[in-house]
Amino acid sequence: LSEAIRHAPALQSLSLGCFDLTDNGLKLLSDVIRHVPALQSIRLKCARSSGLTDDGLKILVEAIRHAPTLQSINLDCFGLAAVGFKLLSEVFRQLPALRSIWMYCARLDDDSLKLFSEAIRHA
Repeated sequence: LSEAIRHAPALQSLSLGCFDLTDNGLKLLSDVIRHVPALQSIRLKCARSSGLTDDGLKILVEAIRHAPTLQSINLDCFGLAAVGFKLLSEVFRQLPALRSIWMYCARLDDDSLKLFSEAIRHA
């Protein structure tokens, strides 16, 4: 799949759902995101039991950082916690086209919510 997407530079929307996304899967996906300059929307829904760690999320965020046309981010059931929100908050300011953020099944503590709110306020 990642090889096929890599050869679709005009792809504007990427939606993958109901799968066990692991750190290795995110690495492959992140490599693809860097090669799709027209990408405007990312929707990823992973199973709650996936082997996703903060390191995998760091890889994804780094790829998103290099997607200047990205308008929408939808992360469903990633179980984001403080580290994930910190990483995402840092990248929002670097995405001038970003218009929509949707996160479901996030674990927000007060500090994470404050950080996330600040990032959105200054995006």
